[in-house]
Amino acid sequence: MNEDRRRGGEPELPPMTIIGEDLPDVEDTTVEELRAQQEQLEQARRDLAERAREERERAEQQLAAERRRAERELARRQREIDDAERRLLRTERRLRQEAASSGRGVDLPPRPRRRAARRSDSELLDAARAELDTRVPRLGFAAALALGAGLLLALGSTLSADRVEQEQTQTFTVLETAQADLRDAVSSLDTELVRYATGDPVPLDDAGQLASVTAALEVLGREGIDPYAAERLAEAGPELSGDAVSPVRAATSWQDTRQDMAYAVSPWEVEDEVEELAPGSALGTLLLWAGALVLVVAAVVLLRAGARVASAFFVLAALATSLLVVQDAQPGWRRAVVAHEEAADRPADLQSVVEDDLEILVGLRTLAPWETEDDDYGYWTTEYRLEESGADPDGTVAQARADLGRALTEDGSQQQQRTAALDLVAAADEAREPLEADLVTARETVVVEATTGPSAGLLGAGLGLAVLLPFAGLGAESLTRRRKETP
Repeated sequence: MNEDRRRGGEPELPPMTIIGEDLPDVEDTTVEELRAQQEQLEQARRDLAERAREERERAEQQLAAERRRAERELARRQREIDDAERRLLRTERRLRQEAASSGRGVDLPPRPRRRAARRSDSELLDAARAELDTRVPRLGFAAALALGAGLLLALGSTLSADRVEQEQTQTFTVLETAQADLRDAVSSLDTELVRYATGDPVPLDDAGQLASVTAALEVLGREGIDPYAAERLAEAGPELSGDAVSPVRAATSWQDTRQDMAYAVSPWEVEDEVEELAPGSALGTLLLWAGALVLVVAAVVLLRAGARVASAFFVLAALATSLLVVQDAQPGWRRAVVAHEEAADRPADLQSVVEDDLEILVGLRTLAPWETEDDDYGYWTTEYRLEESGADPDGTVAQARADLGRALTEDGSQQQQRTAALDLVAAADEAREPLEADLVTARETVVVEATTGPSAGLLGAGLGLAVLLPFAGLGAESLTRRRKETP
């Protein structure tokens, strides 16, 4: 029947109940059972909401950790790029100095001299009349130019002679001293890593920190240093004092803490302070050159007007401005800054080599098979940074690196690896001592050049000649013309 209804398009009826058929019993659900089911559903909903919240917090923590890791990686890559740029600049300066010292130059063919155009009869007559005239031509204009040049030179000399006070160099000294002390803390941290990696972890101090971290925090607590660096370093965990974490986590913590120590006082802060100490003024230099140019223009104007004596005096005044330009050029300051930059890079380069070697010790970095060979191209036998900077003049660091490489390559015992790695850290510290002394000397030279003013006698002579010679020339020109007119 149902099939006939489907064929006829009528709705299908439910099947009829057959008397005596065995069907399952249907029990009525009470109010209490419905309430219990509702509570179970509410509890399941709350559990799902709590689980979703926990998963969301866990995901946010993972994202924050990934973000911090990415920021550290970007900062590390930026530091590598900056280090490469500084090495390129040092190489360029060295090549320029070598080229300049060799005296090589390009000889240009001399310019053919133009024949002076012949003057017409009227021009010769005008020149004769000008020479016979007792009045100096273009006198007012020349005197105005001389006065303007004198004002420019006086103001330019005042600005270019400006120097910083001794108290203004304190920040520079504090930052560089902190960098040197932080390098000592980095060396202590390297020693703690070696002992941890070879099964002899160091205990924590009374403050619950590694001794190296405590020393670095004391350095960063000094006046004049950004407190943010100390806040970051205070978050360093004591992973190197025991086996509570995995070796990879401990090595990564060492790497992050080492970078925080090395760049807590960044080289860019020191460079900014050096720029603040630069003597003189760019505006003062511009004014000096402008004053010299005004004197040259006045000399040309007088020469074209026929006042040769006055023009010669103006030329002498323009040459006298070279005494002012020489003291403004500050060659001693530039040499001191270049020497300081090179001296500041050597200790950092030395510790960078040690960092790369210890990364191999703890497994953060692996060597290619050809790098483990004991030849001129092997990793442990060649280090260009030491050769270029001259940070290892007697070869003690190179020998310590070779010993560590031999202990790692030949799978030496932990004791052998510990001894070789500690010898490397000690050799680097010993080689760093004269480099730190050279850096102190270079810093003192920069301070002296920044605070020492130009020679008062040289400055007074140059300014006096540049101001008085033009007016003396105008007087000499007038006196010469009067004498020519007198029979």
